[in-house]
Amino acid sequence: MRNPITLTIADFNLKLNSETAITLEEGYLPFVTDENTIDPDITIECIPGIPPVSFQWYDLVFEAKNETQKFYSIYRSGTDLGFILYNQQNIDEIQQLAFLDKTFSHWKVYSTPEADGSLIPLRYPLGPIIMYYLTVKSKAVLIHASCIYDGEKGRIFTGFSGNGKSSMSKIWADAGNHVINDDRLIIRKKDDGFFVYNTPMYYSDRPKKAPLHAIHLISHSPDNRIKKQYGALAVSKVMAFCIQNNYNKKFIHNHLDFLSDLCSQIPVYELGFVPDSGIVNFVLSNES
Repeated sequence: MRNPITLTIADFNLKLNSETAITLEEGYLPFVTDENTIDPDITIECIPGIPPVSFQWYDLVFEAKNETQKFYSIYRSGTDLGFILYNQQNIDEIQQLAFLDKTFSHWKVYSTPEADGSLIPLRYPLGPIIMYYLTVKSKAVLIHASCIYDGEKGRIFTGFSGNGKSSMSKIWADAGNHVINDDRLIIRKKDDGFFVYNTPMYYSDRPKKAPLHAIHLISHSPDNRIKKQYGALAVSKVMAFCIQNNYNKKFIHNHLDFLSDLCSQIPVYELGFVPDSGIVNFVLSNES
């Protein structure tokens, strides 16, 4: 793919620069724009090879891992951040190194070239990590949720894994509504309100956007029931499903400020539901 490459995700512009050919995974391709003169929100320098960098002078600030393997580690040196991304098929192998400057606007990403010599700079999990830090510097959050748009109103359905986000998406889609995404969304505040955007997934899907009118915190229930949430309780419950790295007080304050504003303007509901078509009319009839 020609260089540079510009992606537009949630109305943010990401410019990838490289002297080596870049390969984008399938989900990113619909977000490529031909307009390379746009001023980027972030620039990503894509560099071949993993340099022998020692992190002994860095402070470890966050580590994503489970009992058997590490996914990625985040280090701080002064005001800059360093990231080690691990190969999940070979847990002792570093997949990528990345460095982010203090403005959160410039990345350097080091990757081992593919057999054809190209680089895959946004290989999971670095792509979503970059999107997260993009929201940190903006009036936005990244959230695990599904979003449905009926042509007038956008509704977010979020909850713990297994609580029915995909089921809810299918029910509303079968009723003639549009699915913005059923897994990972960006919410942004614009001059004319809050908007929801899809993000690149492992499959191909065109960029989508919808105005936001309600947030539903869902769970399975023996009957349909709804209760509006208010104030700090609403904020804390929505925040539980936002993607965040809580090692930095400024990040936490940014999230709290954004979500406090969001929940003061967009109604939040706890929604217990039976996974059948009746939930659509129930929601439409009971939102205040």
